Amino acid sequence: EDCVKVVDPAMADNGKMYPGFDAAFVEAMKGLCAKADYIVPNITESCFLTGLEYKTEYDKAYIDAHLKALTALGCKNVILTGVSYRPGKTGVVVLENGVEQYYEHDHLPNSCHGTGDIYASSFVGALVRGKDAYDAAGIAADYTMACIEQTAKVDNHWYGAKFEPVLGKLIDALK
Repeated sequence: EDCVKVVDPAMADNGKMYPGFDAAFVEAMKGLCAKADYIVPNITESCFLTGLEYKTEYDKAYIDAHLKALTALGCKNVILTGVSYRPGKTGVVVLENGVEQYYEHDHLPNSCHGTGDIYASSFVGALVRGKDAYDAAGIAADYTMACIEQTAKVDNHWYGAKFEPVLGKLIDALK
C-alpha cells in the first residue's frame, strides 16, 4: 500500500485505439487510473479516458482541459506526453501536486514502436530513484529521444526502438 503506483494507459495513439482494445477496456482503465499516484497517457489515450475530442492542433486551454478531466478520474498527478505547442517541438506536461510544468524538446520526424513503453519505464525508474516528476519526465523524454535517434541510424529497421545502445545515457542521468 505504501508503494508508488504508476499507470501507463497504453491503448491508443494518433487518434485511434490499438487493435484489440474496446470501450470496456477504456472503462476498466479509468478505474485503474483512479487508483494511481501518477498516470502517463499520451493525448489520444487522454481523449479516450476523458471523452474529450482528439485534435492535432490545439492550445494550452485544450491541454489544461485534459489535465482537469484526467485528475477528475481520481489521479492527482498526470504526465501527459506528446504535447506540442509549436512547430518542430514536442514535450511533456507534468502536473504534480497541482503544479503544472512543461518539458519541451525537438520533435523528431521519425517514430518507432515501443517508445511509449520506453518512456513510461524510464519515467518510473527515475521516479523511484528519487527524482521528482518533472525531472523524471525530462530524463524519460531525453532517453526516449536518444532511442529514436539510435533507431534511425539503422537501415530497414521497421519494428521496435533500439534502446540498448543508449542505456548508458539513462544510467548517467539517474546518478
